[in-house]
Amino acid sequence: MRLDYDSSVPMRCAARIFLGALLSCAPVLRAQDEPPNKSEPAYDDTFAGPIVELSATKVVVSRTVLGKTEKRAFLIKADTRIEGKLKVKVKVTVGFVTTDDGDVARLIVALPNGKK
Repeated sequence: MRLDYDSSVPMRCAARIFLGALLSCAPVLRAQDEPPNKSEPAYDDTFAGPIVELSATKVVVSRTVLGKTEKRAFLIKADTRIEGKLKVKVKVTVGFVTTDDGDVARLIVALPNGKK
């Protein structure tokens, strides 16, 4: 003899387990949607290529597009964020803004050797 009680118990347990699993994942989902604490500086444009000249206040980057070589100089200020080690011949991507003083680097990302 089978009772209605027997068939409803597994369904209630399954519903509780499903609800518990869903609620335990909710904080993880919210954490992924939030921006990271370290915010990226704002910049208008980017320029990428190897460094050809480097000083404490300026970096010159070269790139070749369709056979034409173009060099751009960027000022390094106190608020410029630098990721990686800057050396001559290292490929970098520079995020910059154009001001009356010239192009000011806001973010410089140096690519590790052998990486594209």
